[in-house]
Amino acid sequence: MSKLKHILILDPIAFAGGSKVSTKHVLAQLEDKDVRVSVLTADAKSWRQTQAYVRHLVMPEKLERAEQGLAYFARHLLIAMQLLWFRLFIGRIDTALAASGPGVDLGLYLAKPLLGYRLVQMVHGPVATSRTIGRCLLHANHVFYLESTRDSLCAALEATGNTGEVSAYPHFQTFTNGLPKSTWPSACQHDYAVVFWAASLLKWKGLDTLMQALSMLHPSQRSETHVCFIRPEQTTLAVSQAPQPVSKVFWHEAPDDLDAIRSRANIFVSTSTKEPFGLSILEAMAAGMCVIIPQDGAYWDTQLTHGVNCLKYPPNDIDALAHSLLEAQDDMRSLTRIGKAAGVISQQYRAEFCFANICEALAPQVGSRISAMTRNEVQG
Repeated sequence: MSKLKHILILDPIAFAGGSKVSTKHVLAQLEDKDVRVSVLTADAKSWRQTQAYVRHLVMPEKLERAEQGLAYFARHLLIAMQLLWFRLFIGRIDTALAASGPGVDLGLYLAKPLLGYRLVQMVHGPVATSRTIGRCLLHANHVFYLESTRDSLCAALEATGNTGEVSAYPHFQTFTNGLPKSTWPSACQHDYAVVFWAASLLKWKGLDTLMQALSMLHPSQRSETHVCFIRPEQTTLAVSQAPQPVSKVFWHEAPDDLDAIRSRANIFVSTSTKEPFGLSILEAMAAGMCVIIPQDGAYWDTQLTHGVNCLKYPPNDIDALAHSLLEAQDDMRSLTRIGKAAGVISQQYRAEFCFANICEALAPQVGSRISAMTRNEVQG
C-alpha cells in the first residue's frame, strides 16, 4: 500500500468566508484518496465536517489584528513556531497549502526552510504591494490565483525589484472556483418570489445597500427576504449591523441549513462591488436562482448577460436595485427562465475540472489519477 500524502493547511482567519469554502471544495476532491490532511486553525468550527486532523491556533489578543510593523511580523513568527510544534505531533509534511494569501499565510513561508515541505499558494483576493509578499510569491512552489488579482500580484512582484509580469514565472497559474458534486446546491423553488442574500457582515459586502433598497419598497411590495450572514471576528475592517428591523426580512447567523434556506428562495442579490470571484453567486446559479448582480466589471459581470442569465444594476445604486427586485418578483416566468439559463452556465464550474491542477500540485500522483478519472468520465 502506498504511503499517504500529508497536506498541511494553515487557517489563521477567525471566521468563515469564501476562501475557506473554496479550500474545503478542493479537499473534497481528495477525500477517500491516498492523502491525509492536518489543519492548524483559528476557526476550528469551520472544519468540523471534514476528515482533517484539526488543532487550534493560539494568538494573544494584542497580536490578533496586527496588520503592519513589528507586531505583524511577531504575529506570524508566533504562527511559525506553532507550526514547528504541530509538526512534532503530525509527522512529516509533504505539501503545505497556503489557502488565503501570502500576507495572511506568512507563517508557512517562515517555517518552510525548517520543515522542508512544498508550498502551494492560493490567492482569492488582491494582495498588498509589499516586498515581503512579493518574496513569498517568488518562493512558493505553485501560485494559483483568480484572474481579478493579477494586477495586485504584479505590483507585489515589482516591489521586490523583479519583473512584475506574472507570465514570466512558470509557477503562477490562474484558476476559477468550482462546486463539488457532493455538495451541489439543491434546486430552488419557482412557485412565488423569495429573495436571498448571503455573505459576511463586512461593510464592503453591501448588506446596507440591500436593506436600504428593501426599505424603499412598501411592505406590500416587498418579497419575503432571507439574509444569511457571518459575523466577522478579529478584523479591523468596518462591519454592518445585523439583524435590522425591516419587515418581511428573516435573519440567519451562520446557519447549518444554508442550502435548505436557499432552496426556498429564487432571487439572489449580490451587493458587494468588485467581488474577486463571487462563490455565493455561483452557488445561486447552480440552484437555478435569478441572480441580481452589480454592473461593476467584476468576474460575473463579464461572464453573464443582463436579461438573459442575470439582472444587473449600477453598483451601490439603491434605486436601481429596488427596481431590479420589483422586476424579478413581478414576472415569475421571466425569473424562472433567467434562473435556468444561469444553471446551465454553472455546469461549467464543476470542482473536478476547476481544481484538477491544484489537486495535482498538492498531491502529484493522486492528482494525476483524479484528472485521468475525470477525463474518462467525460469521454464515457
